[in-house]
Amino acid sequence: MSDKKQISWTAPEFIHYPKSPMWFISLGLAGLAVIAYFLLQRDFLTAVMFLLLVITVYFFAKAKPRTMEIALDSHGVKISKMQIPYQRIKSFWIVYQPPETKTLNFETAAYLNRFLTLQLENEDPVAIRDFLLEYLPEDLDRTEQLTDKISRTLKF
Repeated sequence: MSDKKQISWTAPEFIHYPKSPMWFISLGLAGLAVIAYFLLQRDFLTAVMFLLLVITVYFFAKAKPRTMEIALDSHGVKISKMQIPYQRIKSFWIVYQPPETKTLNFETAAYLNRFLTLQLENEDPVAIRDFLLEYLPEDLDRTEQLTDKISRTLKF
């Protein structure tokens, strides 16, 4: 049983991978090729949708992560100013494969955004696990989310 009443740390909202100019050129060329294809097919709506997709990907790729204050206490998980009580969290699991992956993951009862991934940074995963086991079940069968794997592989 943990003696701590609270564990807190700061972490980035997500892992930011700097992108080279070549990354953006590749995005633009791939986007233009797909858009040109749909324009030649006279499928204007799909071409516009891909244009919007490329613009969205561009802005997300340029975004820098905010630093979040994370706290675990007897009431729940606090992420900056948002509090999630343990009653709204189904389970947790930790993916710890340094230096690339060090995350604390939750499955919540939310209908949308059901999964929550928090960066552990330099925190002790064993201490966090021991603390959370007092309040939540651990899901030992879970691994890194597919979207997180794709983002890390593409350095997005």
